[in-house]
Amino acid sequence: MSDYHCLDIEFSNVNFNEYRYPNIKAKIKKIHHAHLYTQKDKIELRILFDEKTGFGDSLMLWTSKIDWRKFGSYIKIELTKNYTNERLQKIDLSDAKLIGITNSSNFYEDSKKYIIVRIDTVKFYWNPVESEKNKAEFYLDDKGFRVVESFYSFLSPKSWFKNDGNFSIERMNDSIKFYKLAKSTFRPEFNFVSKDDRRKRVATVTKEPKFQFKYGKDITENEAVLYGDVILMLASFYHHIKIDYVFRRIHLPDNTITIKNIEQNNFIDKSGNLRSFGIYWTFNKFLQSNWQKESLKNFTLLSKAISLFNQSHLVDSYSTFLIRYNIIEICDKQKHGNIKFKFTLNKKQIKAKQDEALLKLLETIDKNEHDEFKKRWHNVLTLLQNKPMKNQLVSFLESQNLDPKTFPIKLDDLKRLRDNITHGSIAKVNSEQLRQANILLYRINGILILNLMGINDWKLNTEIN
Repeated sequence: MSDYHCLDIEFSNVNFNEYRYPNIKAKIKKIHHAHLYTQKDKIELRILFDEKTGFGDSLMLWTSKIDWRKFGSYIKIELTKNYTNERLQKIDLSDAKLIGITNSSNFYEDSKKYIIVRIDTVKFYWNPVESEKNKAEFYLDDKGFRVVESFYSFLSPKSWFKNDGNFSIERMNDSIKFYKLAKSTFRPEFNFVSKDDRRKRVATVTKEPKFQFKYGKDITENEAVLYGDVILMLASFYHHIKIDYVFRRIHLPDNTITIKNIEQNNFIDKSGNLRSFGIYWTFNKFLQSNWQKESLKNFTLLSKAISLFNQSHLVDSYSTFLIRYNIIEICDKQKHGNIKFKFTLNKKQIKAKQDEALLKLLETIDKNEHDEFKKRWHNVLTLLQNKPMKNQLVSFLESQNLDPKTFPIKLDDLKRLRDNITHGSIAKVNSEQLRQANILLYRINGILILNLMGINDWKLNTEIN
């Protein structure tokens, strides 16, 4: 069997002839044959072309002018007609980001020149596997070990008193059950892969962290992917680090979908929990709380807030402050409508009183300016009907059951810090006040995110050492 997939690739609405060198006359075709290679640490497209057209240079120039994050939206792909893998239905690259492109004079295959395009994700649609229908496995990257490890014991003999060769890694007694999420149930698991050679001393067992899902009969692809993303989001928040999937296998009635992602190998390791928010839960206990309904409803907002929350741990103290202040503004979903005063007179009586007041005021104004004053008067009347608005930030925090009066740093001081940092007045920033402000904002951010998840078991610690 071939170690690559054969594709025909078309770049929609891109005229590569406009990117050719002036001395090249041969025209570039709309559709190119390509070979898709997927390995553990890379996903690679080798696009074959006629060397005389200069397509490789044109593609390089075109990619220098586009948003690499949207690369997948520019291309259409079809499986080559004589492709022989009968199980494969189609391949989808629409979500792929471009992560690199290489052109070399040494790149030849079957007398054709090729250029290498490296992307971050690929989705395959295979024929369904009846025995696995409505199940899924979502495999985590290495950061995912912190999610799964607490659900298992260590590798040990089944019996310490027998040398019978039976070993096991047992699930902890309090983490056997599956958790409910909408049309699915799930739980964190290890996938075990063993390797042994009877002629050698060492046998190995490799653990792969994953979420195991079971679905109801009417599950859709979008729902299956969403549920996986929601659980990943929860894990990333709890552990204060961006955790990713490297491989997903979703078994549906019409097809089996596999999604491969490139793993991020270079990252700043962080660890976290909910203790700074007054919650002393394990991740197991966290999953048993009532987060499902609100987390699904607020998924888009939560995804943005949690991504920034984790990013705030990786930057300098000034950037940390701005990110954490911004999270408060992002979480503020309340609509700020005007509240009117209660009037004791009817509309006709109110109008008469207002006209009387205007006549009195006009006595104090030069007659030549009466018309201009009357215009201003009508604007003032509209404003006077409404009660003074409470400070928006104060109003929002109070709606979240947070009392700004108890904060160790006043809101005015937080705003002043934000203004000084935003406008580059770093010399005016007190480093100790900034340190304390970042700690306070971290706690507030966590509580706002918990509120969006429907979890209100938190307690704000207002003491900062």
